[in-house]
Amino acid sequence: MSLSIKICGMADSGNIREALALRPDYLGLIFHPASPRNACNLNPEELAGIREAMKFVGVFVNRPEDEILARCEAYRLHAVQLHGDESPEFCHSLRGRGFEVWKAVGIETVDDINSLERYAACVDRFVFDRKSPRHGGTGKKFDWSLLPSYHLPVGFMLGGGIGPEDADAIVALRHPQLVGIDLNSRFELSPGIKDIGLLNAFFKSLG
Repeated sequence: MSLSIKICGMADSGNIREALALRPDYLGLIFHPASPRNACNLNPEELAGIREAMKFVGVFVNRPEDEILARCEAYRLHAVQLHGDESPEFCHSLRGRGFEVWKAVGIETVDDINSLERYAACVDRFVFDRKSPRHGGTGKKFDWSLLPSYHLPVGFMLGGGIGPEDADAIVALRHPQLVGIDLNSRFELSPGIKDIGLLNAFFKSLG
């Protein structure tokens, strides 16, 4: 099964180097002070040598464009994942700067999926998560039975509470627009520190 894998919520340079050995497609850095996985204080210089071997995704919640661009430059981000109420125009502007733009969307009902058409022309991916006033980070799944309602040409990452026990269910999904999975809190030793052994076993179970 060819799905890209993003390990998100990385907040420690040593743990990031350990995760690199698993060869995920992306590593996610959350630049949101309210998150227990906040990476705002992670020294970009500590990632020297890693950034050349790995694509980093910066996660932001309702931050101004100049702040996002500064983070992109400092951390050499490959993509920007927007988890707030960012408009299609905002997404279009960032995309015009040369970054991939991923729009995270909280899913609770089919209406949440049907509302995405306005973003279809200005994002590279959607990230489907469980709907929450905290803009993600619940560690819980949304209702995957809603996925057949999604018909836009933009690919999506499956996120929201994916855990070690979900490998078989993910392999069984056959949605043509499913391009990857987003792993976070269910694979942690503590907030921001990933359990490398647990991740390794999960990677192998995906085949």
